[in-house]
Formats: sequence, C-alpha cells, structure tokens
Amino acid sequence: MKQRDINEMEWRNPANWSWRGPLGLYSSKRDTRLVVPKAMPAMGVTFNFAHPGCNYALIAIAALPVVFALSYYLF
Repeated sequence: MKQRDINEMEWRNPANWSWRGPLGLYSSKRDTRLVVPKAMPAMGVTFNFAHPGCNYALIAIAALPVVFALSYYLF
C-alpha cells in the first residue's frame, strides 16, 4: 500500500476527526500531510495536528501579525 493510499484512508476515518463539521479538527500520525482538506472539501483546508510541523506552522501564523505591527511602528 502506498503512502498516498494510507493518507486517504486515514482522512476518511471518522476517528481522526474531532468534529466532522465545517470547523472539524484533524489529527492522524499515519498521515504524512501537514495540510489536508476539511471533512467537507468545499470548506477549504485544515492542519493535521498530529504532524510534527504543525506547531511550527501555528507559531508562524500567530507571529505574522506581531511582525507586521512591529515593522509598521519601527519603520
């Protein structure tokens, strides 16, 4: 079985979703993707919260407004 198939199987498993609504959170250690489609793909994408890079991505996203605000006041 290829990793692509494992990722798809994990994504379809309801046990990997905290809530399968439009704001559902996804967490699967077997899925290698950092960003995955939402349970309803038309709603966009979400992070795989079990992925090792998720913490770094969330920190980077949270730091962006701070960096922009500081750059506005400093320059």
